[in-house]
Amino acid sequence: MDSGFDKIRRNNCTLFVNKNFRNDNFEQALLAGEKTLQERYQLTPVFSSDTSRVHKFTVRFADVERGVYIKQYLCRSALDFIKHLVRASRARRAFKATLMLEKNGFEAPVVVAMGECKSDFFNRRNFLVTLEAENTKPIYQFIPEGQKNRTKEQLRDKRKLIRAFGRTVGRMHARGIFHGDLKVVNVLAKQEKSGWRFFFIDNERTKKFYILPSWLRLKNLVQVNIPPRETIGRTDQMRFFKAYMSENPKIQDNWKRWAKKAITKTNRRLLKRKTRFLT
Repeated sequence: MDSGFDKIRRNNCTLFVNKNFRNDNFEQALLAGEKTLQERYQLTPVFSSDTSRVHKFTVRFADVERGVYIKQYLCRSALDFIKHLVRASRARRAFKATLMLEKNGFEAPVVVAMGECKSDFFNRRNFLVTLEAENTKPIYQFIPEGQKNRTKEQLRDKRKLIRAFGRTVGRMHARGIFHGDLKVVNVLAKQEKSGWRFFFIDNERTKKFYILPSWLRLKNLVQVNIPPRETIGRTDQMRFFKAYMSENPKIQDNWKRWAKKAITKTNRRLLKRKTRFLT
């Protein structure tokens, strides 16, 4: 594991704790389980998928109260349970992927701790604790809904955001990194004087390849082009792709073909989603 983390073992639990964020009371609660954590901290449930449970609360580190999130990974099926007898836990994979992103110059919420516990053969838990990425929100929330009555400043900011995001995803792919679920709800954004910053969450399936496979490149490009509401037009999509291709010179000559493939596949997925909704 990364040298920036201390390793703690107690009974059947192993906890990796960020050396910059130590708190004995908090660590003991993590090792004891969710019941103890709820007794010592005010946990607020956060919306998540059926395969995880997420809570937000505050913890004091070096006399400063910080917002943190704990994500507990749930067993998805009997097959999933069997898989994790021989492979790394979801928390460990998310932990390693987050550190890999940081090592390659990308941002994600800072990992405070990662834990794996096994009280018996069938009772296992694994979790990841991260700091709140302060003053951020999902990227799509920075784009005003609807196309009418937008000020020139809003249009300018929107275009800067789309270009900055396109370049960031482009750099990620240029370095062989595939994000496991690059939907816009999994990208947090923050606007600063120096420009936009992006924080990637839900990283358990994020991987780095020597050469990024074409089908994974396309998968990410489709994911980022399906916003949760009608906010991105065709011109915005092309603006994204041009910025993306500026970071990928090896495929830049074929940018129109890549854009067409991604948009066509995106439209198919949107149509299927609409059809399921109507039926």
